[in-house]
Amino acid sequence: MKDKLASDADYHMRLLVDRVPTMLAYWDRDLICRFANRAYEAWFGADPDRLFGTHIRDLLGPQLYEMNHPYMLKALAGERQVFERIVPGPGGVERHSLAEYIPDNVNGEVRGFLVQVTNVTELKQTQAALARESELRTQLEAHAAELHGLLRERTEMLNVLAHEVRQPLNNASAALQSAQGWLRSHSEAYVSGRVEQAQQVLGEVLSSIDNTLAVAALLARPEPVPRHDVDIDVLISIAIADMPAAERPRIRVVRETPAQTALMDMSLMRLALRNLLNNALKFSPAGSDVLLRVVDTEDPPVLQISVTDFGGGIEPSLLPRLFSRGATGSQSKGAHGLGLGLYIVARIMALHGGTAKLLSNGPGGTTIELALPQINAIA
Repeated sequence: MKDKLASDADYHMRLLVDRVPTMLAYWDRDLICRFANRAYEAWFGADPDRLFGTHIRDLLGPQLYEMNHPYMLKALAGERQVFERIVPGPGGVERHSLAEYIPDNVNGEVRGFLVQVTNVTELKQTQAALARESELRTQLEAHAAELHGLLRERTEMLNVLAHEVRQPLNNASAALQSAQGWLRSHSEAYVSGRVEQAQQVLGEVLSSIDNTLAVAALLARPEPVPRHDVDIDVLISIAIADMPAAERPRIRVVRETPAQTALMDMSLMRLALRNLLNNALKFSPAGSDVLLRVVDTEDPPVLQISVTDFGGGIEPSLLPRLFSRGATGSQSKGAHGLGLGLYIVARIMALHGGTAKLLSNGPGGTTIELALPQINAIA
């Protein structure tokens, strides 16, 4: 029974060392092979049975032997050695290996050393891939930082341009308004009317400049935007004040919420309301009211601002792309959302985590609603 157990143990031990992909061997003090497993056949094309009794130089070859010899001497001096090496094999294959020389120390005498060589080629390839990925990530981050800097410079240039262009136009508009007042007081109705037309043209130019600059700025803004408590009545008053003086009395405000403030970006919401009111005034019958309605909901907490006109409605062909950039109707009088206006509105609401949607549309008028969430805001 004992002989059978010993035989089984020998069989399974040999099976184990021959099946592992790691090279296992024993070299004595004279660097003569006393044992080698089957992995040497895969690595070197050498029959492990024929390695027995051969010198390690015959296995490694002159070049690899000279490279590894210092580690052998240290192992025979009793020092455990661990090092990396590229091991050439049959067919020109090269394996990245991790080699370990373990001294066989018996009663202070080193009789030889055990060799364990593991293939780490895949690990090296993974490390190289990770290094390339890290390098690429660094390059991308640098590129992103460069683009961010360019966008910042562009925004600054646009702001300078806006100031340089808008300021003279604002001055001209103020001068025209003053002249119109004087002409009216002196019964110069015809000339006063022409001056009013000039004011309207200047207002449209200013609105176009604002929208063009807004698109450039909005496309570069992070998402979402920081939001703060803003007085709702102040927001409405400023947005109405942005309209031509002669058109402001047409805007009727219906307030159906006791809320005094709401979380938002004041400048962006002012721009959104300005575009909605401008569209509603432009595409409503002359002298008709434009309704601005403010309500809120509690579950979930949302501030809703809607603008209603009493014009002819939006043409059906425009509806699928109403909030798209550059959406334009075939007829100027029936088309809402011309150019950039409603695209800017929708983009602003997206930056707030909210929505802009068409509530109603028809021959009796159009209603567009802005839904502004009041939760998960960034203070």
